[in-house]
Amino acid sequence: MEIENHNPQKKPRIPLDDRIEIVHQKRNDQTGSQVSKSLGIPVSTCNTIYKRYLETGSVEDAKQTGRPRQVSQKEEKMLIETTKDHPEMTLTQLMEVSNVCFSKPTAWRTLKDNEFENVTLREKWTMTDEHRKLRLKWALANVDKPDDYWKSIIFTDESLIQNNPNKQTYWVTKDTAVPPIERDRWQVSVLVWGAMSYNGNCILECIDGTMNAIVYLDILKRRLLKNYPALSPNTKKGAGLNKLLYQHDGSKVHDAKLTKDYFAQKEIQVIKWPPKSPDLNPIETIWSQLKSKLKRTYKTRDGLVEDICKSFESILFLNFDNLYNSLNRRIRL
Repeated sequence: MEIENHNPQKKPRIPLDDRIEIVHQKRNDQTGSQVSKSLGIPVSTCNTIYKRYLETGSVEDAKQTGRPRQVSQKEEKMLIETTKDHPEMTLTQLMEVSNVCFSKPTAWRTLKDNEFENVTLREKWTMTDEHRKLRLKWALANVDKPDDYWKSIIFTDESLIQNNPNKQTYWVTKDTAVPPIERDRWQVSVLVWGAMSYNGNCILECIDGTMNAIVYLDILKRRLLKNYPALSPNTKKGAGLNKLLYQHDGSKVHDAKLTKDYFAQKEIQVIKWPPKSPDLNPIETIWSQLKSKLKRTYKTRDGLVEDICKSFESILFLNFDNLYNSLNRRIRL
C-alpha cells in the first residue's frame, strides 16, 4: 500500500560560502551541471541561487514575511536537550522541565522537525540468567526444525486482559535504539485461554476467576480433542489423522499431575517450551490484535467479555501461514 508522506523533511540550507562559489563559477561560464558536480549540490539548486543573484544582486536568504517565529533557538535547544535526557517523559512534562512558553502543537512540531518520534515501548519479560540459559538450549535444539514440524503444533496460551491498558511511550530519533519494558504481570480484568492451529482453527475461553489445574483440565476435556482430534491417536476421530503436537509453557497449572495424567491417558505429545518466552509463541500475535480492538474502559466485566469474544471473531482472518512460517526466524532472533 502506498502511503503519502504529509510531513516531508525540510531541504538543507545551502551555506553562504557555497552560494558565493556557485555565482563565481557561473559567471566564469560554468554550466549548472559542472557547478553541481564540483560542489555536490543539485543542478536545480545551483540554477535557482544564480537566478536569484541576477534578480536581486545578493545570495543572502530573502527576508521572511508573515508570522514571526514562535520558537526561539534557545527554547528549541532546551526542548531538544531535555528530550534526549528524558525520552520517557510525556510532551507536557518535557515542556514543563524545559520551561518553554509555546503551545503543545508547536512543541510537537518542533520535535518532529528535529526527527523525534513518540513510539510505544515493546514489553519484555523479566528473565534470570537461568531462564536465558534454558532459552538458548531450547533454541539450539530447535533452530533447524523443518517448517512442517511447526505446522503440526497446536499453540496455546493464557493472557490477562485489562480494560484500560497504559502503554509507555518513548521519544526517539532514527538513530535511537528503543528499549523494551520489563514486566512480570499485568493488573487484569479478564483471563482468557486460547489455542490455534496451522489451518486457522482457533478457540477461546474466558475464565471466570483464577486458573488452576482443575479449571485447566476442565477446558481440555471440553474443548481440546473436540476441536483438534488429531492430537490423540487413541480416539475414533483422531485415528488415521496426521498427528498433531501440543504446546504450552511450564507454569504450575500446566505441569500439575492432573494435567500430565490427562495427556498421558489421551497419548497427547506435549513439546518442551522455554520459560519466559512469549515472543516465540505465534498466538501472541492474536492476543495483540485482539487487545488493539478493545475499548479503553468498560462499566462491567460482562461488557468486556462480550467485546473480547466479538474482537476474537473479527481477527480470525489473520494469515496463519505467515505466523507459523515465522517460527525459525523467531528462534534465530
